[in-house]
Amino acid sequence: MSVTHTDTVSWNNKAFDEIVSNDAGRPVLFTNARVLTMDPLIGTMHGADVLLVGALIVGVGPGIVTAAQDDNAIVVDCTGMTVLPAVVDAVALVGGRGHRSEYVATLTPGNAGDLLVVPDELAPDVASAQATLLTRPEQVRALVAAGRPVLWAGTDAPGRPPRPRRDSRPLRT
Repeated sequence: MSVTHTDTVSWNNKAFDEIVSNDAGRPVLFTNARVLTMDPLIGTMHGADVLLVGALIVGVGPGIVTAAQDDNAIVVDCTGMTVLPAVVDAVALVGGRGHRSEYVATLTPGNAGDLLVVPDELAPDVASAQATLLTRPEQVRALVAAGRPVLWAGTDAPGRPPRPRRDSRPLRT
């Protein structure tokens, strides 16, 4: 008996299967989420959408879902979820490098489609959401790198890059 993605994925499994098999370059829309953009001018949005085309963010804001459906986008319902940048400079996040927005990735158009989706209750702030990824990855709904799933519903996505070794030996050159 073969195992399909939907046998192991329970959160937005239809969208997940469409994203994994997306060879036609369809846009992917994460919709109806609390979005922590990390951009000081935009801030946090509620009931907002993040639109990815390939590896890039092309839109962030409320109401993108209407236009995205016209473009045959893959829609990922993120009701009750928080979407935030997956790449964060921890030193900048706590104010250790001048202007935070210069060093912390933001969810703004033109930036890489690296994002993290976690339940709202696990993401009162970026640090808590990142801690969820590091300590309880099974609670992560999606970890997306360059527009492609790495984790989905707490499970490794097929074709993801191999994890780095967890030993303390130095790299040899």
